[in-house]
This record gives sequence, structure tokens and C-alpha cells, in this order.
Amino acid sequence: MARYHSVVPRAAWEKIVLAALAAVLIVGGIAIQFHKEAVSVSKPVYSASTEGLDVAVAEGISKADRDPIPVSGGKTRAVIVPHHLVASEAIAIGVKALASSSPRTIIVISPDHFGRCPTLVCTTEGTYHTHFGDTAISEEDIAKLLSHASLVSSSRLFTDEHGVYTIVPFIKYYLPDAKIVPIAVSQRSVGDEKSRNELLALLRELLSEQDVGLIISSDFSHYLPLAQANAMDEKTQASFCEGKSDEILRLKNPSQSDCPLCLWVLEQEAETGGFWHPAIAWHSNSATLLGDTSAKSTTSHFSFLLGEEASVNDCSAHDAVSVSASAATSTAPAILAVGDMFFDRYIRQVADKRGPDYLFSCINPLLRSGDFVVGNLEGPITTSPSTSEGTVIGSPQNYGFTFPTTTAALLFEHNVRVVNLGNNHIDNQGLSGISSTRTWLRSAGVGYFGGLAGGSSVYRTEDKGLKLSFVSYNQFGGDAPPLVASTIANERSAGRTVIVYAHWGTEYSEDVTALRPIAELFATSGAAVIIGSHPHIVLPHEYIASTLVYYSLGNFIFDQYFDPRVTQGLALLLAFDNGKVTAKEYPVVLDTDGRTCPFKS
Repeated sequence: MARYHSVVPRAAWEKIVLAALAAVLIVGGIAIQFHKEAVSVSKPVYSASTEGLDVAVAEGISKADRDPIPVSGGKTRAVIVPHHLVASEAIAIGVKALASSSPRTIIVISPDHFGRCPTLVCTTEGTYHTHFGDTAISEEDIAKLLSHASLVSSSRLFTDEHGVYTIVPFIKYYLPDAKIVPIAVSQRSVGDEKSRNELLALLRELLSEQDVGLIISSDFSHYLPLAQANAMDEKTQASFCEGKSDEILRLKNPSQSDCPLCLWVLEQEAETGGFWHPAIAWHSNSATLLGDTSAKSTTSHFSFLLGEEASVNDCSAHDAVSVSASAATSTAPAILAVGDMFFDRYIRQVADKRGPDYLFSCINPLLRSGDFVVGNLEGPITTSPSTSEGTVIGSPQNYGFTFPTTTAALLFEHNVRVVNLGNNHIDNQGLSGISSTRTWLRSAGVGYFGGLAGGSSVYRTEDKGLKLSFVSYNQFGGDAPPLVASTIANERSAGRTVIVYAHWGTEYSEDVTALRPIAELFATSGAAVIIGSHPHIVLPHEYIASTLVYYSLGNFIFDQYFDPRVTQGLALLLAFDNGKVTAKEYPVVLDTDGRTCPFKS
């Protein structure tokens, strides 16, 4: 077969090769440039999933899902949740409550913790990756925000902003189809009035859309010991719950809030949007949650729910329930008195399993109906392990008590500010146990009175101008009635109103015959009120002259369920007005799940 050869000069081949190489370089350059441009416009994917984060999220959801959905009044439009994972239950509770209203878009506002936002607020496009799947960021809403360039910047600060990424997994779990609008608020200042108003107008436009919810990711008191943190929380709660805009904006950062501007924005938007009806769903402190109430540096956490209608579970300091002598609506002092409180055996097991706040979860509104709560603490607070937990009923070990060191802070958080120590179990851990109890109570800001003979104390305080003295009578090892009567007379002669807690009588006996002469002695010595404990059942009450006597309020927090009488107690709202004492009774019932709840006939 004949072959034909095409002969190309060498110079021509070189030109062809050079031309081809140039084409390759041009095409490659275009491809490289295209890749660079594609990379430059790619949207970030933020991680909201690590082993530690996933575990904390799962624990929080597990705890929150044990109970019914907390509700605000009407449709829940906004919530405040913590971002510290030690309070993961509080995050879950808040997001779960918001999810009940089925929003499709969630605005998440957090402080800019690391000071990276160059403007008053920052936001971002992109996606968050969580253990439950990816959560998209609403591009349309981000575009609206970024159109205000002098106020809002786009930033990658959200890579490390735990105020957002710790919240997103909860949103994905409870609202799997919702999109989010992440916002970080600068902490360098609260901005000037003009920029704040511009921010309100911008957010109002987003919130006016259908199915939009708002989450404020914020922790409260920082870096203080527990007692100081609790005091700061009270001030913060009062300012926020009463909607005092100027006070909210001037909250101290970080001793009261890590983002006063965030809280102010919420209050302003809620007032305008018709959902300013705040309610507290959860409140605790890292010291309590971690079991170290002696910690010098703590963080406080709240979950607030805001709905379109007023809630029975109001967040005001003293008007959480409607009462005839509400301390919130009266200038007269009002004190809630309760019976025996116990935190060992089964109650300890419930607290360990479900968290100590669970014990008060359905009675907490009542505890805030007075200026403060006083009750009988039926045992010592020590670091010793329980010897009664899991023991046989009736055995000697079953009656030797010690309460966890978190007990004092738990009492304070639920408005129990004064306790009686004069009872038959306070010395279950010896004199060192009594000393330990007093130390833990002092560290949490809880006052105390009573004890053993010779070591009993009087607690003096003042409430709305009324000077109060709390005196203890302990039939089981305390000072004898004549000595207690002398103490009462001395306090009364000093112009003080005297409240006596008497630990007396026989357990489960309804006979008060032997108690009445002692009550008469205390009444004639000047006691205004006498509150009895120890029988573990509710006993009759009467006036002796002008002295109000309740021979026993029964149990308040206890693990006794063997007889209907021991499962029912009384809480008394004591009102003092012009020298007259009146009481409103609130029956309570001990639930076998460890909680104490309002009694419903």
C-alpha cells in the first residue's frame, strides 16, 4: 500500500507547538481565575457540631422533653435563652416553647463576644452544620440587613461566635425546616439614639413578616460569687420584667448582662409588636448547676418567654400569682410561710436525675407571691454523702439526713430567703453539720434562725419598713419555752414584729392539747404569728388574742406518701398592715415524682 507523508518544516512545527501551549495557558488561566472567583463568592458553612456540643445538646433536649411545653400567654413570639452549655436545659426549654408557635424564620441575636464587628451589628450568609442536619440562613433577610451598610456589616466572626452556634442545633431539632437570621451585636457601646432607632426599624420590618420568631441569646450575671450574682439577678429581673427601658439599656456589662442592648431591643420590639408579656421559664446559676456554690466566679442563666397575652407565670419579682394580698400591688409586707423542707433520700434522687429546680417547677409562681419565703429546713447541709438514700423505711439509717451543698443556692433561687434550723434533724451530722449548714446558707444569701439549746439564734430583717424578728422554739433539744418567751419579749420591746417557728408536737398526731399552753405563753410574750412544724400533717389554727397560730403547716418538700394527710400541706401568705396580721391559705400537694404542686380539689 502506498504511504503519503506530509512534510512540515521544523520552524512551522515550533510555531504550532507554541500556539498550542499559549492556548493551554490561556484556557488554564481562565479556569484558574474562574475557580478563584467561584471560591471568593462561596458562602460559608459554620460548624455547630462537635462531640462536646452534641452531647450537651442531647442532654438539654432530654431534660426539657420530660415535661410539658412551657407556655407564655398566647402565641410565643420571642424567648431569651443562655448560650453556656452548662445550662443546655434552659436553651432547650426556650427553643421548645418558641417552636410551639411554628415560626419558619428565627432571628438569633447574640452579643459579639470577641469584639470583631466593625459596625453596631453584623450578620452573615451561609449555612450552619449541626448533628441533626444543616440549617440554612435566610438570604432574603440577610440582604435586607446588609442594605444598611452604615449599621450592618457582613462578617465571618460567626465561625467562633458561640452565642449563635450553640443555639442552632436546638433550632434544628425543634424546628427542622426553619431558616435563621444570625445577628451579632457590638459590645463596644450601645450605639447612639439614631443608630438604635434605625436598628429597631430594620428588625421591625423583619418581625412584621408572618411566622418569624426571635431568640435573644444572652447570659446574665458574670464573674461574681453566688450571693452577689443572685442579688444582681434580682435587680436585672426587676428592671426587665417591669419594662424599664432606660434601666435595661444601662444594665452593667458583665455583672448584670452580657448584652444590655440585646435585651433593650427585645423589650422595644415586644412593646411595639404587642407581645410584651414576659414570663420566667427557668433561672439558675453555674455554681448550682456544677455543684460548687462556693465558686468565686459564676454565671447566671434565665429563660424568658414572651407571648401575645399575659401569662399566669408572670416574671415580676412578686406578682407571679394572683393573691388577695399581693406584695406587688400592696405597700404592706407580705411573707409566704411554708412547712417542712427535706432534700435527702428520694428527693435527692429526683434532684440528681432531673435537676434540683424540678422540685419547685410547678410551685415556683406561688413562691414569688410574697416578698420572700420562710420555712423549716429539716436537716443539715454538708459535704457528707447521704446515708439514708436507698435505705429501708424504719431503719435507723433512714432517719439520718444530710442535704447536698447546692441546697442553699436552690432555696435562694426560689425566693426562700429565711429558714428555721430548730428541729430534731438539724444535728444529724453533729455540731459540725450545724456549722456547715450555716456556712452554706450564708454563702447563698439565705438567713437562718434557731438550732440547739444555747446555740439558737434570732434572725432580724426589715421588709417594706416593718422590722421583723424570726425566733425558733425547738422542742427536741432547743431552749425551754420560758427562755424562748423571754427572747420574744425582748424582740417585741425593741419595736419588732416577732414570728415564731415552733418545732413541736407528735408526728402524725392531730392532738394540739399539749401545744396550746406553749402557744399562749409565746402569744402573751408578744409573738405576732406562731407557725408549727414536725407533725408532718396540717393541724388546726386559731387566734390567741391577736396572735395568729397555725399548729402545723405539714410537709412542703418531702418524700412521704404513705398517707393522704402527709401528702398535703399549707402555704400561708402572711400580710402585715397597721399592726394586724392576716393569712391566705394555699393548699399544696406532694407529687410522687418529687415535686410540690398547688392542690386542686
